[in-house]
Amino acid sequence: MAHVCVIGGTRFVGKLLVQTLIDEGHDVTIITRGQSADDLGDSVRRLHADATDAEQLTSAVAGRSFDAVIHQVCYTPNAALAAVAAFGDRVGKYVMTSTIEVYNPSSFGQAAPQIGGFALEEELDTRTYGYDTELPWHEQAYIAQNYGEGKRQAEAALWENAPVPVVIPRAAHVFAEVGDFTGRFQFHVDRVLARQPILTHVDAGLTSVVLALDVARFLAWAATSTVEGTYNVCSVKPVSVADMCAVIEDVSGVKAIIEERDQLSDAERRSPFSYPSDFTMSPHKAMEAGFAFMPTHRWLSRLASVAVANGRARHILERAG
Repeated sequence: MAHVCVIGGTRFVGKLLVQTLIDEGHDVTIITRGQSADDLGDSVRRLHADATDAEQLTSAVAGRSFDAVIHQVCYTPNAALAAVAAFGDRVGKYVMTSTIEVYNPSSFGQAAPQIGGFALEEELDTRTYGYDTELPWHEQAYIAQNYGEGKRQAEAALWENAPVPVVIPRAAHVFAEVGDFTGRFQFHVDRVLARQPILTHVDAGLTSVVLALDVARFLAWAATSTVEGTYNVCSVKPVSVADMCAVIEDVSGVKAIIEERDQLSDAERRSPFSYPSDFTMSPHKAMEAGFAFMPTHRWLSRLASVAVANGRARHILERAG
């Protein structure tokens, strides 16, 4: 049994992660701001702190040690440094959830390395990447606008300052049957059901996706195994917007309307998964280390079935109201 601390464990992937750790028999402590209720009962310990505030976090974990800390809400170098200051070497390893967006060439705030359309972990080595804690990382709008850069700098800060081993899982676009507050896949379902067009780039590229449960399983595995380093977390087969819509068509019986545009300025109708060229990453390093991802075809159709049912149920309620 491992003693694992999860920072941010009451939403989406965090909830699945905590439940996975519990199911595997580990001792779990969660750290949140205490603003969201959970249904975990006595199965976890709860600490309350703002994870971006080094003093609060240090006070919350004073005198406590863990085999691993999994940081689910580390969006800036400042947050990474706050965690290092709070936990120091009283943990066996740090696991910081990162994102495919660190590979996005349009999001770099400094010189970008050469990254292929099927990104490998070593193509972006954030051990040598710069970070700047004086940028306005305290502003939520700035963090949102610089999401990829914030994650890159958070990785860099953790690599440089953590006194114990580090694991950086870079998650692809995350899909889930329930709890997906982003609504990105449901956007496609709703527009297909309403027979409304979905805008994409001309010859839009593929992108990497992953099931939320696989992300949770990977994080638990990374925290409790001997692996270290950076890992891409994604299903083996990337998909296009057309691929997603084809699955929705099969489930719903409604033909999707996809319109290709040279310029995509209409955010209301634009697919959030449309890219001008392939924006994918390779999962093979994680697979070679012993982790098995669920194949895309095994979960995407089931996900579409749930999303179509939800979309139709909501439409009925809206009409009734």
